[in-house]
Amino acid sequence: GPAIVLDPNSTIVIEPACRAFVSNLGDVTVDILHSDDSRDADGAATEDLALRAPERPDPIQLSVFSHRFMGIAEQMGRTLQRTSVSVNIKER
Repeated sequence: GPAIVLDPNSTIVIEPACRAFVSNLGDVTVDILHSDDSRDADGAATEDLALRAPERPDPIQLSVFSHRFMGIAEQMGRTLQRTSVSVNIKER
Protein backbone atom coordinates (compact mmCIF):
# COMPACT_ATOMS: atom_id res chain seq x y z
CA GLY A 1 0.00 0.00 0.00
CA PRO A 2 -1.09 2.58 -0.44
CA ALA A 3 -3.25 1.38 -3.32
CA ILE A 4 -6.85 1.08 -4.48
CA VAL A 5 -8.03 -2.18 -6.07
CA LEU A 6 -11.06 -1.71 -8.31
CA ASP A 7 -13.38 -4.53 -9.30
CA PRO A 8 -16.77 -4.42 -11.05
CA ASN A 9 -18.42 -5.36 -7.72
CA SER A 10 -16.16 -3.85 -5.07
CA THR A 11 -13.37 -1.44 -4.19
CA ILE A 12 -10.55 -2.34 -1.80
CA VAL A 13 -8.33 0.30 -0.18
CA ILE A 14 -4.87 -0.96 0.74
CA GLU A 15 -3.53 1.23 3.56
CA PRO A 16 0.14 2.19 3.93
CA ALA A 17 2.25 -0.51 5.62
CA CYS A 18 -0.06 -3.20 4.20
CA ARG A 19 0.47 -5.63 1.36
CA ALA A 20 -2.20 -7.26 -0.83
CA PHE A 21 -2.03 -10.54 -2.71
CA VAL A 22 -4.46 -11.88 -5.32
CA SER A 23 -4.79 -15.68 -5.59
CA ASN A 24 -5.32 -17.65 -8.80
CA LEU A 25 -9.05 -17.76 -7.95
CA GLY A 26 -9.25 -13.96 -7.58
CA ASP A 27 -9.33 -13.87 -3.77
CA VAL A 28 -7.61 -10.86 -2.21
CA THR A 29 -5.61 -11.23 1.01
CA VAL A 30 -4.39 -8.10 2.81
CA ASP A 31 -1.50 -8.48 5.27
CA ILE A 32 -0.62 -5.80 7.82
CA LEU A 33 3.15 -5.52 7.95
CA HIS A 34 5.14 -5.40 11.18
CA SER A 35 7.87 -2.83 11.80
CA ASP A 36 10.63 -5.21 10.70
CA ASP A 37 9.02 -6.02 7.31
CA SER A 38 7.46 -2.62 6.55
CA ARG A 39 9.04 -2.08 3.17
CA ASP A 40 7.25 -1.31 -0.07
CA ALA A 41 7.65 -3.20 -3.35
CA ASP A 42 10.87 -1.29 -4.19
CA GLY A 43 12.45 -2.21 -0.86
CA ALA A 44 12.20 1.29 0.57
CA ALA A 45 11.08 1.59 4.18
CA THR A 46 7.62 3.06 4.69
CA GLU A 47 7.75 6.58 6.13
CA ASP A 48 5.32 6.41 9.02
CA LEU A 49 4.43 3.25 10.90
CA ALA A 50 1.88 5.23 12.91
CA LEU A 51 -0.41 4.79 9.89
CA ARG A 52 -0.54 1.04 10.60
CA ALA A 53 -3.89 -0.41 11.55
CA PRO A 54 -4.31 -0.46 15.33
CA GLU A 55 -3.94 -3.76 17.19
CA ARG A 56 -7.36 -3.30 18.81
CA PRO A 57 -10.30 -1.86 16.82
CA ASP A 58 -11.77 1.45 17.94
CA PRO A 59 -15.10 0.56 19.65
CA ILE A 60 -16.87 3.71 18.41
CA GLN A 61 -15.84 3.22 14.81
CA LEU A 62 -16.71 -0.48 15.06
CA SER A 63 -20.19 0.39 16.33
CA VAL A 64 -20.75 3.02 13.63
CA PHE A 65 -19.80 0.63 10.82
CA SER A 66 -21.76 -2.24 12.39
CA HIS A 67 -24.94 -0.16 12.48
CA ARG A 68 -24.30 1.16 8.99
CA PHE A 69 -23.88 -2.33 7.53
CA MET A 70 -26.99 -3.52 9.38
CA GLY A 71 -28.95 -0.63 7.90
CA ILE A 72 -27.73 -1.50 4.41
CA ALA A 73 -28.72 -5.16 4.89
CA GLU A 74 -32.19 -4.19 6.15
CA GLN A 75 -32.68 -1.84 3.20
CA MET A 76 -31.63 -4.61 0.81
CA GLY A 77 -34.21 -6.91 2.44
CA ARG A 78 -36.98 -4.34 2.04
CA THR A 79 -36.05 -3.80 -1.60
CA LEU A 80 -36.09 -7.55 -2.19
CA GLN A 81 -39.55 -7.81 -0.61
CA ARG A 82 -40.90 -4.98 -2.78
CA THR A 83 -39.46 -6.28 -6.04
CA SER A 84 -39.84 -10.04 -5.59
CA VAL A 85 -42.28 -12.17 -7.53
CA SER A 86 -42.09 -15.13 -5.14
CA VAL A 87 -44.73 -15.22 -2.40
CA ASN A 88 -42.20 -16.92 -0.12
CA ILE A 89 -39.88 -13.90 -0.30
CA LYS A 90 -42.67 -11.30 -0.05
CA GLU A 91 -44.03 -12.74 3.21
CA ARG A 92 -40.71 -12.85 5.06
